[in-house]
Parts: sequence; structure tokens; C-alpha cells
Amino acid sequence: MDCLSTELRKLLIEKGASIVGFADLKDIPENQREGYRYGISIAVSLNPYIIAGIEDGPTKDYYGEYVRVNNLLDDLDEYAAEIIRQHGFRSLPKVKRSIQTDETTLTTILPHKTVATRSGIGWIGKCALLITKEFGSAVRLSTILTDAELNVGSPINESKCGKCLICTSFCPSNAVLGVNWKVNMDRDNYFDAFKCGHEGRKRSNKLGVEERVCGKCMYVCPWTQKYLKSKGNK
Repeated sequence: MDCLSTELRKLLIEKGASIVGFADLKDIPENQREGYRYGISIAVSLNPYIIAGIEDGPTKDYYGEYVRVNNLLDDLDEYAAEIIRQHGFRSLPKVKRSIQTDETTLTTILPHKTVATRSGIGWIGKCALLITKEFGSAVRLSTILTDAELNVGSPINESKCGKCLICTSFCPSNAVLGVNWKVNMDRDNYFDAFKCGHEGRKRSNKLGVEERVCGKCMYVCPWTQKYLKSKGNK
């Protein structure tokens, strides 16, 4: 357990991951975790110099970074899954092309954020982004499911955002409702994904890109600002 977990974290960090967490998913319905007991959460931080440039809205550089990190996460998923198989266990990399979004609810069967909070690498902010102490919400996530027993982290079950309402105040679509997340809370009780998606589409259309992008809540988050300042950005 410890050896495989240590090996995976070391190799994934060397290959470009920023944070690697291990989760026991036993409390998640079996159909959502596709019969696998454990999950690996990989976070890759976004370039702070690019994030510092989106104060007034998303940029082409930001979209390019978004695509770069998504591709890296897919590579890291496949890489970790192969290492696990070489150790004699099953693994299922949740690469981008394999994930289906229900357009009637804008949800997926097992959000990357769920595995991330179960692994203890962060919590879900009022803006529905995962927030980490190291990088704020300036991360993108991916997941590998496995039956290999891993050295799991302690789940985070409540938001650490407290009374902060900065993302609520600055959201251009009023999608952030100002309510703190806690485990098993329905997303609709703290965040309107449809308002967010509509605003992201408008901003993407202005940029001339396919994916819906905004990034305002990411940029203004105090945890993200702490990350940017640590890298010499304001």
C-alpha cells in the first residue's frame, strides 16, 4: 500500500502533477465509482503569470493554458493507470474524452472534485471550484479509479471559505449564491451552473474558442491571490 502510493506520487509529480491525493471511495455509490474502491486525484496548477492576466476576463493565453493542462492531465491519467496495471491491479483513467456531462443538469456521474475532497487535497468553494491551500482554485483536476489499496488521505467534508464572499461579489453572472459547501450538499443549493455556463459561453464566443471559459472567481479568490503573490504576481 505505502510503496505503491509513494511510487505513484513521486512519478506523477516528476511528470508534471502539482498535487496527488488518494481517496477511499467506499461511501460513494458503487455505480458512480464503477465498482472501484479507490481513487487517485491529480491536480495540475495553472501558470500564475497567465492567471494574473485574466483580471478583466479570459484571454487567448488562458485558453491555451487550459488546453495544455487538460492534455497533461490525460497523459498523467494514462501513465498512472499503466503503473497500477504493472503492479497487478485494475485501473480506469478518467480521461477527458471518457467523461459524459448530463446537459440537463450539467453534472457528471463522479465529479473530479468529489474524489479530490475525499482524498483531502482541497475543498469546494462557494464558486463550485476546488480550492487548495497551495494554489487556490488555479488548478485543473483528473481522476484514476483503481482496486489497488492506497494510502488514503483524510477527507475534507466542509468548506474552509468561512464568511468570505469575494467570489459571490465578483461573479459576472450572479451564479455564486454565497453558501458554504459541505459534503453531500446538492450543488444547486450554493451555485447556479447554468448561469455560469451561459456567461462562459458569451466570453468564449468573444475569444473565438470552443470551451466555455471565464475564470473570474478563480482570479479573485484570496487563496488564488496568495498563490499569485508567492510567484511575484499581483
